[in-house]
Amino acid sequence: MVLYRKEFIDDATGAGLFATSNIKASSNIIKTNFMITSLDLNSSKLYCNYCLSQSSSLKRCSKCKHMRYCSEKCQREGWKIHRSECVGLCKVPSASHIPSLIRLCALFLSSPELFDSYSISFLMKHEDIANDKIQEYYPFVLKGVMELLKSSSVDPVQVYALYNKLVVNLFTLEDGQLSAIGSALIPEISKINHSCDPNCVLSFKGRTAYITSIRDIPKGTELTISYIPLPKSFLKRKEQLHTQFNFTCHCSLCSKQRREKVDYMLMRECPDCKNHSHPQIDLDNSDLICPSCGSSLLKSIKMNDLVLKNIANFDSAISTRAQQDVEIINHLVQDTEKLIIEKKWEPALRTGLKATVGLMDWAQLYPSTGLFLAKIAKLYLEQEYSSKSVYIDNVNRAIQMFDISLRCLSLSLPRNHDLFVEVEQLYRFTQETLSNQGQD
Repeated sequence: MVLYRKEFIDDATGAGLFATSNIKASSNIIKTNFMITSLDLNSSKLYCNYCLSQSSSLKRCSKCKHMRYCSEKCQREGWKIHRSECVGLCKVPSASHIPSLIRLCALFLSSPELFDSYSISFLMKHEDIANDKIQEYYPFVLKGVMELLKSSSVDPVQVYALYNKLVVNLFTLEDGQLSAIGSALIPEISKINHSCDPNCVLSFKGRTAYITSIRDIPKGTELTISYIPLPKSFLKRKEQLHTQFNFTCHCSLCSKQRREKVDYMLMRECPDCKNHSHPQIDLDNSDLICPSCGSSLLKSIKMNDLVLKNIANFDSAISTRAQQDVEIINHLVQDTEKLIIEKKWEPALRTGLKATVGLMDWAQLYPSTGLFLAKIAKLYLEQEYSSKSVYIDNVNRAIQMFDISLRCLSLSLPRNHDLFVEVEQLYRFTQETLSNQGQD
């Protein structure tokens, strides 16, 4: 049963997907393996180019020496797409890595039937508002495509249009541990718009992509996912979305936080028209405007340093202290990961527990939170203990943390996802360990 329909929203947004019935939390809404993937430099040596499973005995394509496969079956299946690019890749030294955007641009340009089957012409491109970083990277892409296709007759306009579509429609491809391993073009999921407070999440199991609801979705509600990892503060979300996907988010969360930004301002008198009111926000130019005459208040009003700083940097505004907390949580998570790599178990656990409180408040619906909680559970099992009672206490705490982790993951991942299966096995094994200790 199809749980969604495509519906046009507006010229700027394009179309979106909307629920055709009431959808309960943790429902699998979309399951598709109709996608093209491109592994990054390190992952291309560790993961099969077709099924995306990790293997230590990958076999290279006998012709181009670039693509690696875990079996003859995967190589045969992968050939359906790879045959369009293999000849071009043969001319590139096998030690060289081809960036995803260049490889995919060349692939679609050399294979019109592939271009049509993946509905490339219908993808949004935001070409008219391409930011500086996207513009700066284009000559590098054009040069790479021309070298890969070995043709000077490549149409730069055609490459530019294709590049602008791919750059804003590629999803980050993740393995079973939620680690980024490359990029994926998934036409069906590209129809889903972004929200910083999404009601769905995207996950992968091998080359199958899933869209799972993380809360109840009423009939007629638009399905949304986050194009970037969450949680992040307002400014960091705005910056990453503009840089990577070339748009400004107007979701309910961002709109609410922009209103808070305006409400924080004191009533001001415009020096041009003498109107005394709250300013309006000019989203395109990041400015504050007099609602009466349209003058720029940031440029024309002399404000004290504190107020100016709070307007220019939303994260430091007193009325949005919670946004500072988001960045503190992210720093604590990063510090914990670093301590785990260094095998400093006790400080890692202390730091991780501080981050856990914030994550459960801000991001309990996201798979990354479930993964982090599972790591905290493992840290309890790594602690040194001075007596059996201390050991049993740590095992109990680990079981509790694994349980909370599974609850988070069950809301956002299909039950057959590698991460969910692994944490569930660890949870049961730790329970058995505690049971055996009680029998001794």
